[in-house]
Amino acid sequence: MVLEAFFGGYYVTITRSITPILLVVSGYAAEDLLLLNGFAGLASLFTALSIRRVLENIKDIRYYLLISHITERALWVLVPVFSWSKQYVVLLYSAAVLASTSTGIAMSTSFYSLFRDRAYRDLIAYRTSMSSVASVLAQITALIALAAMEGFQKYILLYTTAFAVGLVSSTLLLFTPPIKLGLRETRLPVIDESEVRATITYLLLVSLLSASSTLNIVWVPRLIKDLNAPDYMVVALGLTQIVTNIFASMFWRMRSLGSHRVAVAGLSIAPLLVYFSPITVAHLGIAVFYSFSMVGTNLYAATMYAGVVNKIGALRSGLMLSTSNALALTISGFIGYALSFNTAYVFILASLFGAIGLVIGLIAMPEIAVVSREHSRFYARILYMSSIASYNFVMFTVVETAIITLRLIGLILGILLLFLIYKMIHYITILAR
Repeated sequence: MVLEAFFGGYYVTITRSITPILLVVSGYAAEDLLLLNGFAGLASLFTALSIRRVLENIKDIRYYLLISHITERALWVLVPVFSWSKQYVVLLYSAAVLASTSTGIAMSTSFYSLFRDRAYRDLIAYRTSMSSVASVLAQITALIALAAMEGFQKYILLYTTAFAVGLVSSTLLLFTPPIKLGLRETRLPVIDESEVRATITYLLLVSLLSASSTLNIVWVPRLIKDLNAPDYMVVALGLTQIVTNIFASMFWRMRSLGSHRVAVAGLSIAPLLVYFSPITVAHLGIAVFYSFSMVGTNLYAATMYAGVVNKIGALRSGLMLSTSNALALTISGFIGYALSFNTAYVFILASLFGAIGLVIGLIAMPEIAVVSREHSRFYARILYMSSIASYNFVMFTVVETAIITLRLIGLILGILLLFLIYKMIHYITILAR
């Protein structure tokens, strides 16, 4: 799994870091990227339940993981080919993110099935370090290609190289032992501590990933369009973040869980620093700060899920950890698009998402809370019950709206059919005369 992270990290870095640059250079604005992410995240959420049902009926998910792995890489390599058409890009990008979500669910489920507690935390730290080393090589490759080559061919070359290296990571999965889910999800009482903790961790992660995804989308247009930075400067920014990740993963691995509150707080500050920094070089320093915060936050959330995996099951833990990114893309994409008429509002939105996550962590997560453990559990249960009630209300509203919409469509079709029949009878009567 650590070797897979090395080759996979190279592929992911090329495709994920180059795609916003490619689209901005191709004429896409920040609002286009926000809307694109919104649709991609929504498509992933709709299919997550189906993915869960498929995995529940598979004894060994290793082969599903391999198929999803290869499909994801094949879809991402086609993005530059169809970048000229916004309609095709929306469909292809959504399919690529959907495949990435499917792979993420299978990978996370595999980790939770094979590793527990401290071993899981070590695995994530080692994978982050190896992935960061590979990402440094990928960013250097992208930096040289973008600075030395001209035209659209440099993007085709980068995506093709990433695809080839990504297939190596897929091949490594053939050598893994059988990956069985083992413990299935068990029914828990509504107020079970593990259920509450998993839900609150999910809310925390969605809030912070919403902040991260919003910032990642508008950061590239901010540099290229507002500050007139060359495209290779954006790659240098990504390179700085990845080099930081190498040290950040080891740094946070040796720290107590309570110290992660600093990482959570950093994600609410980073968007404002990006917006109020007119000097391009200063963004490299912000990237270091942002990367340290992001690595610490992700490691903390993953550790929390690993701690409750024995109660809620490996599949559900992996599903919640992976779909949090899809939900964050949906929320940040559509809300960011609604506010994209003013760039400042989008950066404030990113900071607000981070602040919401910080508040959740400080009052409802015992390890990083500033209140007592008893008060933290009390607030966590309040948030849990509120989120369940909100979820039921939204689902009820969506279902009822869908039913009413279908009935209206049926009524309109019926009226049109009656009108057509009436016209046909009218003309038949005229012809009979």
